[in-house]
Amino acid sequence: MPASYLIKEMKMKKNNMKRLLMSVMLVSSMTLSSAAVVHATNAAPSIVERAMTNEQLVATTTPILQSYTKDSSDKTWVMTKDSKFVIVANENNLKNDRLAEIVKLVNSEFMAKKIISENPQAMLYNQDGTPTDITIDIKPVSEITDKTTSKEAYKITIDDTGIHLTGASETAVLYGLRTIEQITSVNGALAYGEIVDYPNVAERRIHVDMARKYISKDWFIRQIREMSYFKMNAIQMHFSENLGFRIECETDPSIVSEQHLTKADVREILAEAKKYGVKVIPSFDSPGHVDQILRAHPEYGQVSSNGSHYKSGLDITNPEAIKYIYSLYDEYMELFKECTDFHIGGDEYMEFDRAPFTTQYKSVLDNYAKKTINPNATWKDTVAKYINDLAEHVHEKGFTPRVWNDGMYYGEGSSWEPKQMIEMHKYIGIDFWSQMSWNGSIARLQTFLDKGHDTIYNVNASFFYYVLRPSMPDDGRKQHSFDNLNSDKLIFDEWTPGKFQANTIADDNPAIKGASLAIWCDKADVCDEDTITEDIANEMRALATKAWNTKSNGIISHNQFKANYAKLGHVAAFEKGSTLPDSGSILPADSLGKVTINYVDKDGKEIKSPVTRYGNIGDEYNFTAEKIYGYRLVSNKDSATGTYSKKGDTFTFTYEIYTDKTDLKDALDNALDENEYIGATLGEYKAALDEAQKLYDDKNALQKDVDDVLVVLNSAKKKAIKRAYYPLWVEVENPLEDNGYASGYAEYLEAVKNGKKVLYSEEVTDEAVKGAYEALVTAREAIMKRDGNVPTVEASDNWYPYGWPQGVYNYDKMFDGDESSFTWFNDAQKVGKHITFTFANKVNMTGVTVIAPANAGDDVIKNADIMVSEDKENWTTVGNMKMDADHLKHTFTFDKQPVKYVKILIKEDAENWYKIAEMKFTYEQIAENTELKDLLKEAYGQDLTDKTADSVDTFLDALIEAQKAYAKEDLNNEEVMNTLRDAMKNLKVAPKVNKAELEETVTKAEAISEETLNKAVKKARDAFVKALEDAKAVVENKDASQEEVNEAAKKLEEAIKGLDVVKGDTTALDAKLAEIKKLDEKKYTADSWAALMAAVEEAKGLDAENATQVEVDEVVAKLTKAVDALEEKVVIEPEKPTVPEKPSEKPETKPETKPEVRPEIKPEEKPTTKPEDKKDDTVKTGDPTSLFGLVSAMALSLAGYVSVKKKKD
Repeated sequence: MPASYLIKEMKMKKNNMKRLLMSVMLVSSMTLSSAAVVHATNAAPSIVERAMTNEQLVATTTPILQSYTKDSSDKTWVMTKDSKFVIVANENNLKNDRLAEIVKLVNSEFMAKKIISENPQAMLYNQDGTPTDITIDIKPVSEITDKTTSKEAYKITIDDTGIHLTGASETAVLYGLRTIEQITSVNGALAYGEIVDYPNVAERRIHVDMARKYISKDWFIRQIREMSYFKMNAIQMHFSENLGFRIECETDPSIVSEQHLTKADVREILAEAKKYGVKVIPSFDSPGHVDQILRAHPEYGQVSSNGSHYKSGLDITNPEAIKYIYSLYDEYMELFKECTDFHIGGDEYMEFDRAPFTTQYKSVLDNYAKKTINPNATWKDTVAKYINDLAEHVHEKGFTPRVWNDGMYYGEGSSWEPKQMIEMHKYIGIDFWSQMSWNGSIARLQTFLDKGHDTIYNVNASFFYYVLRPSMPDDGRKQHSFDNLNSDKLIFDEWTPGKFQANTIADDNPAIKGASLAIWCDKADVCDEDTITEDIANEMRALATKAWNTKSNGIISHNQFKANYAKLGHVAAFEKGSTLPDSGSILPADSLGKVTINYVDKDGKEIKSPVTRYGNIGDEYNFTAEKIYGYRLVSNKDSATGTYSKKGDTFTFTYEIYTDKTDLKDALDNALDENEYIGATLGEYKAALDEAQKLYDDKNALQKDVDDVLVVLNSAKKKAIKRAYYPLWVEVENPLEDNGYASGYAEYLEAVKNGKKVLYSEEVTDEAVKGAYEALVTAREAIMKRDGNVPTVEASDNWYPYGWPQGVYNYDKMFDGDESSFTWFNDAQKVGKHITFTFANKVNMTGVTVIAPANAGDDVIKNADIMVSEDKENWTTVGNMKMDADHLKHTFTFDKQPVKYVKILIKEDAENWYKIAEMKFTYEQIAENTELKDLLKEAYGQDLTDKTADSVDTFLDALIEAQKAYAKEDLNNEEVMNTLRDAMKNLKVAPKVNKAELEETVTKAEAISEETLNKAVKKARDAFVKALEDAKAVVENKDASQEEVNEAAKKLEEAIKGLDVVKGDTTALDAKLAEIKKLDEKKYTADSWAALMAAVEEAKGLDAENATQVEVDEVVAKLTKAVDALEEKVVIEPEKPTVPEKPSEKPETKPETKPEVRPEIKPEEKPTTKPEDKKDDTVKTGDPTSLFGLVSAMALSLAGYVSVKKKKD
């Protein structure tokens, strides 16, 4: 490296140090001023707080906030002795004991630190606080911010109404109160505005090896409090190791170290952690790291090929050993039953790449795998199965298991090693700590991701490992130290969530669930536990802020960060043996009345959880019924009013399912005019429009369906491009291809990108489109083809020759079209130095562009003139260039002039070297065939607004093909050009059609009432509906001819007139039919009844919907006539002869007189006996009197004589 370069580097470092010291002094002086002002007044707004920028405000706390946006009021909020913690009185908050515990905890910390005074602030439940209060509530994260889904998110609003803190959870409220506590303790006031804060990394942890070294209960309690103060939320208790087992064990007391925590101690730690919002993760490692257990049970050590037992690893081929270890896990899962995760280790079982594993144990595990798992399985599967089965056992007990990364997928990246067959449970969390560079078979991070593991924790040993070491490092670190000097600065400046050891992934990869420091006590007696606390303090704060806000180091420097957190000090009650003062009770809600509001449907079914509102007894309330998605209020009242009372009131609002189609109708009524848009961009919109219309017509459509189709419709609408914008649309969708241009192509692509942005923006305007297209044309015209005319370079300073690879900074880098490469001139800038570019031939030049690389830093040209000349004697200055970090690109345009030489002339001294990434020159080039270019220019000038849709579509298809040909420099494509010429000639003006009369008729038709329609006969109604639908379709049809318009208007007018044919009233008909139905058919002659039934059938066949009154009346008349013509049957019954009673006994004597008998028909033959007492008047044969008597007797013998007479009316 040349001496000049070393001197330059030393000077740069010196200047940077000066700037750094000035920054630190400035921040320190600002903070001191703030403290002086605040503590002097304690009630006046902080002057410095008002003067601080948003970036300075977010850096006040540790961790650094995501955002603190001041408002324009220039006011600050100051906490006073009268300030209260007010929890919003709603049903959830009143029942939330955890929320109350948090408020009391932070109040106690205010007291302990005497931030306001040593007395507690008042705490109460209420609907809202006063302007001096901190009002606290819990709401869903979606109501706090859309930048995260973390339940640790919170928002603080500071204004004239006081401070309003809204957290997504109780822990979020705790963090919000911590923020208020920290800012108040340092600045004394909070600037009006809004804080929105949330973590980038979900879990922020410290792993504690309490197994090798005894760590006391008090240490854990102090550490948990301190972690909570800096929004760290997890601590891992690693209690079983090679050198110790540190928690009381009832299953097997023989394994417990002399110094250990009792279960009562652990329960105290768990209670404190819960109070401070810190998750505890128990860590019990196996099958490795079990020396302490195996000292008590050597028989459970892994058996070797020679029958001996391993001292440091469990025998995972021995069911008895596995059953024993499970019994231990079961005991501690019961102790830690309120925890969510359990670390089961799985790491460093043995060193798989060397003896004794390779010589004594591999074969045993291989054989076990083949016998119990699969004939093709190996030792890897034996180990994997143990971890997998143990993970499953833990998972079944309700925990999420975690393991270290090096115990799984060993040799997965090898092309010759057999791969693990066992498929690991995806719910296993992975603590990725080391890639172990000495062993290439350790699975890489990507392997875990590829295998589907979506819960990865970054425990990067290069940043986060703090170790009590067996020996003293030789680089200045202590024996109790992190693996690097100044690890806190390293974490702050260089670590990001995606930076794992020897593996880097995107910082926002969703698999990254946390990050952790790790305390390892390999040599327990190196230091005491208090020293550990001091040693990790800075690194803990660095991790706290980088995991919470990964951009922390882009906001302030590490030195500023350290200075800021030094002012915050420790958490209250951090000192050994200290406790927090009692802040008292939150004032109960005894003085609060309540109102319960129920939300039900018409059937009384609950459609929204009841809401209980609270307020001071005696205060009036007025609550408006909430709008419920997909429902409409049908209650008589839309609000609940009254006065709060202790007893409480209950209101019930009733709703019905309702689909609001207002917006949908508006979208349909205001559909795009297809003749104004490019057909090729309307396909998606038209399909969506059809679906929208179907849904609008669907009476059973639900609100969600309507809203969903509106989203689709509006999205498609944005993609529809107006015809007038076709020049921009065609080119941005078919831009020039990269044909190896010398310059200008990147600018052209940027113009294309901007054109798309303008074209598809929601508020696109004609003016914006015009401007974007003009910029695109300008950029296209400025593209320079490679013509071999690359200038030579002559410069006062040479390029830096010692870069790698050789020549990486040479002059050619200014002409390679790559702005990331650059020429680096290796000396300071002096007035008069130059860089001169010489072209082989003169060119007609119009522009020069100089670009410095994005990473130039201070190595830019501070001040220089840009000059051109055709003879190198007479120079014209075309511009002056002053570069800095914000101005790395300078373009100078000028009138066309012949140029052979371009010079950059330094005008100001500067110690810095200087870099140029690209030099670009704009000049006339060799003439090309412009036939296609000229044709395109003509095509882009067409007015399509009044042309028919078909001719426009054909034209645009041809234009696109021509643009594509031009884009790939197919400049002589006659077929494309002829097609475009024909398409331009065939653009047809759409005939103007007068639809006024039709539209007027449609309006008249739509005004006809439902009552009028219902009076008309059905045929007329159907004809009307169809005519109206057809007429509307013609109105909407942009391509409808005048003939079609006139015909539709005529048919609709006829249909309207047809409605004059009124439907007949069938009341009389129905009555007559009912009357006939009551008649008895048996009473009437068959002929007359048949005539009536024929009339009835005719009546029933009447089309009532289409019958006029005349037709109805005719049918009624026919029925009446048929009824009147009915003939009734008349029957005369004959007198029956008297039959004498039969005597009960035979009479002794013959009666004197002959009983009267029924006349009989006598035979005509002569009697055989003569009557005893014959008289003279006896009838004789042939006597007329005798004939008459015979006829009479025959008549009387009949059943009767039927006489028919006409039925009387």
